[in-house]
This record gives sequence, C-alpha cells and structure tokens, in this order.
Amino acid sequence: MFAKLTRTIVSLSLLMFAATQSATVLAAEESVLDKVMARGHVIVGVTSETPPFGFVDENGELTGFDVDIARLIAKNLFGEDGHIEFVKQGFAARWANTQSGKIDFGIQVTTVYPERALKVAFTRPYIDSGIAVLVRKDAGVTSITELDDAKYTAAILTNPQSKERHDRFFPNANATVFDSGSAQFAAVKTGRAQFLQIDQPVANYYAVGNDDVMVLPELLTDRTFNAVFVKMGDFKWWLALDTIVATFRGGSRYSEYADVYEKWFGVRPPQLNY
Repeated sequence: MFAKLTRTIVSLSLLMFAATQSATVLAAEESVLDKVMARGHVIVGVTSETPPFGFVDENGELTGFDVDIARLIAKNLFGEDGHIEFVKQGFAARWANTQSGKIDFGIQVTTVYPERALKVAFTRPYIDSGIAVLVRKDAGVTSITELDDAKYTAAILTNPQSKERHDRFFPNANATVFDSGSAQFAAVKTGRAQFLQIDQPVANYYAVGNDDVMVLPELLTDRTFNAVFVKMGDFKWWLALDTIVATFRGGSRYSEYADVYEKWFGVRPPQLNY
C-alpha cells in the first residue's frame, strides 16, 4: 500500500512539474509584437499583381490599397512613417509564409472563410467585399446564368474557393487557372477568357478603367470581408492589429483610413459603430 501511494505521489509530482515547465515555456515565448517593436519595423506580406490592392506601378514602385493600409498600420505602431518592409508573395504562399514567420502579418485581398480560420488568425475586416463577375462586353451576356456554357472560358484563381464557385455556378464553362488577379484580368482583356470572378472592389476598379469589360449586377456570394491575417496562437499581436483596424473602421483613425479608401475607390467608406 505504501509503495503504491509513493508511486502515486511521484507521478503527481512529475505531472505538476511538467505543467509548471510548460507554463514557464509559454510565458517565456516572445510575442511578435515585442519582436516587431524591438526590430524597429514590421514585415508584411502583400500581392504585387492585383490592382488596386497591390501592384507595381509604371515607376516600378509597389503601391495599392492594401499597401497603403499596411503603411498606415505601421505608422500607428511606431508613431511615424517608414517602419515597414514588404514581401511580395503569390496567393498560394501566404499561409506558409505566415505560419513560418517569414512575414509578421499579411494583407492580401484575403476573404475571411471559416476554413481559412484553421490556418491563420484574422482581425476584424478592413474592407467589405463580395465576389463579382467581370465579363467582356463582346460576349453579349447580361446575367451570370448565361455564362454557364461551353463556349465561354473563365479565368479563375489558384484557391479552392474560386474553383468551388466555378464548379457550382459554371459547370459547363471552361476554366483557366492563374495565380494573380492581374493575370486573370489580362486573360479576359486579351480574349483568352471571357469572364472572371474576383472581389467586387477589384472588379469595379478594372471596369472603370476599361471600356471593353463590365461588372454583372448580381454577386456570386453573400457579402464578404477582407481581413489582416497573422500566425495563430499570438493573442497579444493579434489584439494590437485588431484594435488598430477597429480605429480605422469606426474610431479615432477613421479619417486617415477614409482618405486612403477614397484615394483608391473614389468614395468615403461607411463609418462603423463598434
């Protein structure tokens, strides 16, 4: 009996020691927020191929709405401009780069879906969206249902959601896959494809500057949201970014955010109440 009691006490002591050690390790882990502030700049993953969110302009400079919002986040972290480094990445690389720590956060025309929340942690949305269809005017269509035909080819992105929507709405149409919004649009512009599905702000941006394409009136999806994303498990870093985004959408930094929004989309965004 004594030996059994001794073994039990030893086992409990070992479990308590292991739990204490685990707690100590977790407490010792440094938040990305602390690393960023000590480093003096933040490393951000963006697209460079999807106007107006992220692209390289005629002067070879990285620009776009997401790029400007990332700069605004960095300014609010450090109190001044310039404390930012950009990593230009394809859409297929964004999860791996976030999880590996290659980037501190990503802001990349990224719609929030439940399955994506298993890969990364999202802040609240920094812009509202939805999936729209951009079509060549010479295709002669005025509704989504008309595009479900083998004589049409869609330009879709390399993500499962894009393929799922194509299979659901356009099972009889052909599809060509691309890794960027600009490549999608180039395919439609040159006639390699007749239509594409993409975030509504991007579709509107393309239609405003190109008379040979138009945005169909109905959306493929319900209203959606684009958000900043970070590696899971770092609440301190996520909370800092989420709070900054909240001040953009309906708080003390709304005017700064609205100026950037109006620069790219021509209107002031709604001011939200949180």
